[in-house]
Amino acid sequence: MGVSEPTYYLSVFAAVGIMAIGSALQAAAGVGLALLVVPLLTLIDPSYIPGPMLAAGVVLAAMTAWREKHAVDRIGLSLSLAGLLIGTIVGAVALKSLQGPALPKVFGVLVLLAVLLSIFGPQLNATARSLSVAGGAAGIMGTMVGIHGPPIALVFQNAEPAVARAMLGAFFTVAYVGSVAALFAVGLFGWSELARAAILLPGVGLGIIAAPFIAPLVNRSRLRWTILAVSAVSALILLTK
Repeated sequence: MGVSEPTYYLSVFAAVGIMAIGSALQAAAGVGLALLVVPLLTLIDPSYIPGPMLAAGVVLAAMTAWREKHAVDRIGLSLSLAGLLIGTIVGAVALKSLQGPALPKVFGVLVLLAVLLSIFGPQLNATARSLSVAGGAAGIMGTMVGIHGPPIALVFQNAEPAVARAMLGAFFTVAYVGSVAALFAVGLFGWSELARAAILLPGVGLGIIAAPFIAPLVNRSRLRWTILAVSAVSALILLTK
């Protein structure tokens, strides 16, 4: 294992707790999973990112999409998924070439990029071009570090809330599955990653159970800025390690 048994179990407990908090916030308020979970899990154990976190996140994304399936725009979803396919392949190939001690710093840079996109990203509408480009950018970023959200969320920031939740849930479901498949194809997802995904699944379940109870208490604007701040600090820590 390389670490003492108490340390290992403490890291597992922390990973499940982080996944539970991120899943609860995502299910309750529509934000929180990747931006909060990715940098914190990377600080605990980089091997949880990106494959295991993405595999565990499929369950959460699929449940969100199913709940809001009546509001899915199938044409818009198809356009975004076309871009996603290309971006996922590019991201998997790039990640394969970046394996090594510098990888946490790469994660830190991409997390900071995601934060900056979330804060300073342009106002976009869901056009054929914006959906395709955002899908591609999400595929690259998501496959490399597990954060698909900021590029594609920018396109739906002015949409009706139900449409945004439905489209993002459906997109993330396909994106997570596609990224895991791409990582498997380039040799970066196997039995050990599957085992780590299984470790995180109880956190997803706890988050889903907790979400209805915390939803009435969530101030979405304050939560968004808190998550962005935590993500930025975590990314800076990764860059200085």
